[in-house]
Amino acid sequence: MNIKKSFLKWPGGKGRIIELLLSYLPTNGRFIEPFVGAGNVFINVDAKSYILTDSNSDLINVYHWLKSDATILINETKALFDSEVDFYELRNQFNLSSKRHTLEQAAKFIWLNRHCFNGLCRYNRNGNFNVPKGKHSNTYFPEQELINFSKKLCDTDVLLTACDFRTTITKAESNDIIYCDPPYLGPFNGSFVGYTSNSFDYIKTQELEKCLFDAVKRGAIAIISNSDNPITQEIFNKFNIHSIESPRSIAANGNRKPAKEIIGVLTPEMINNSQQKDLTK
Repeated sequence: MNIKKSFLKWPGGKGRIIELLLSYLPTNGRFIEPFVGAGNVFINVDAKSYILTDSNSDLINVYHWLKSDATILINETKALFDSEVDFYELRNQFNLSSKRHTLEQAAKFIWLNRHCFNGLCRYNRNGNFNVPKGKHSNTYFPEQELINFSKKLCDTDVLLTACDFRTTITKAESNDIIYCDPPYLGPFNGSFVGYTSNSFDYIKTQELEKCLFDAVKRGAIAIISNSDNPITQEIFNKFNIHSIESPRSIAANGNRKPAKEIIGVLTPEMINNSQQKDLTK
C-alpha cells in the first residue's frame, strides 16, 4: 500500500500505524474527524465526503489556505525556509499577531512546526505557542507533501471547521464514520495537557465517549484511538477494544520503546445486540 505522509510533524500522528488503523476504518460513507491533527488519516482514507475539524484554529487556517490557494501558501512558506529568521523572533511575531487567520500566520505555523522541538504543538494558558526550538542541522521543506495534501483537499468534498469535538460529533448521521484521535490519557491520574490552551482530561474523555455513543445510536460507526491503560479501557468499555503497539515519536525520559495503545470500535449492531441481551436477562 502506498502510504501518504502529512507535511506536518505531529506527536501521536497516525502515520506510523496507518496501515493497521485503516483495517478498522470503513471506506464507504462520510468520514468525520473531530481531531484531524496532521491529517495522516484523512489523506489515506477514501470516502465519499469528509468533515475535518480541530479545536486548533491555527491548524485549520493552514488547511483553509491549502484548499483555497496552495501555490501562494507554498511560496510564502518557502520564503521563510530560505531566510535566516531567528526561531524565537518568528515565534514571538506569530503569537503577537492580532490577525490569526492570514496567509502569513499559516506559513509561520508550518515553519514553526518543522523547526520546533520534535514538531510538538503546544500552547500556554494565554493561547501562545510556547514550544522551544528544536535541534536541526538541516530542516526539510515538505513541498511535495504540501502539494499532495492540497490536491486531496481540492479533489474531494471536504468541510473544514475550527471547533470542539462536541460540535463536530453532533453532525454525525446514519452510515457516517467517525474517527477520534484525542490527546491521550495517562495511566495514573487520567490527565493530559493537550495541544491547545485547554487541557483534555478524564472528564472530557468521558464526554467524548458519551458523544460517540449517542452518534452510534443514530446509526454512525465510531472508531477511537487512545493509550492502553485501565482508565481508557473503563471509559470505552462499550467498544470492541483492540490492543496494539505504536512506535514513540517523543519520550521525555529517552524511552523509545513502542507504546501500548488501543483502537476501539463501536457499531449500531453492537449497541442493538447489547440492548437485546439486557432485555432477555
